[in-house]
Amino acid sequence: MINREDLLSGTRPEVGHRILVTEKDSFQGYEVMDYKGMVWGISMRSKDVVQDCFMIFKGFIGGELSSYTELSDESRQKALDRLLESARRIGANAVINFRFEIASSPYAGSAEVVAYGNAVVIRPIKNYVPTGGLGNILAEFVDAYMVSKGLSNISNLSDLTPKPLPETQKGEIIENNGYKFVFCPKCRVKYKLETDENGKNHIMGLSDVDNIEPGMQIHCIKCGTKFTIPES
Repeated sequence: MINREDLLSGTRPEVGHRILVTEKDSFQGYEVMDYKGMVWGISMRSKDVVQDCFMIFKGFIGGELSSYTELSDESRQKALDRLLESARRIGANAVINFRFEIASSPYAGSAEVVAYGNAVVIRPIKNYVPTGGLGNILAEFVDAYMVSKGLSNISNLSDLTPKPLPETQKGEIIENNGYKFVFCPKCRVKYKLETDENGKNHIMGLSDVDNIEPGMQIHCIKCGTKFTIPES
């Protein structure tokens, strides 16, 4: 039978000098190593008076307001460029929870565009194995194909019996000065816990590595041990 980790694993490329941006709180295949804080970029642009007159006239005959489209696009791009430069200055290589916000300015004929997010430092997870539906579908498809072609070296049907998975270890939760922390059961690395609106514990910047097992499971960033975050 094909080894699923050999099929699906693969360390993501290094970020290098780029700044990766996502509207989510993490990147698939990467782990957050450090939080640098909030970053933002602001752009305020005003309309050209002559172009504004043409656009008003075009409002009667119909069609795209091309000058306004270009103005909006330039404002967003400028705000994004300033956000990326701000993240680069403080040593980040990624921005998570990215958002655009557009507001009317108190000055006539102008608008303010704000791009903001959380600057972080990320690194690739070694031998990363995708989780979720896509990873399972790919693995099941290849397993079935190898069996049908007689390439799996199966001696009898007992080889197809799923082997019991090792029991996942649980982290230890402590509370200090109103904050909750969970410790890796092997190397004792400490992680700060957050609680969502449903009362579920999670670690900001890290995603659940096992969608089947109840609760949130993570791999320790230091020793690689997989452990469950207790619910209480």
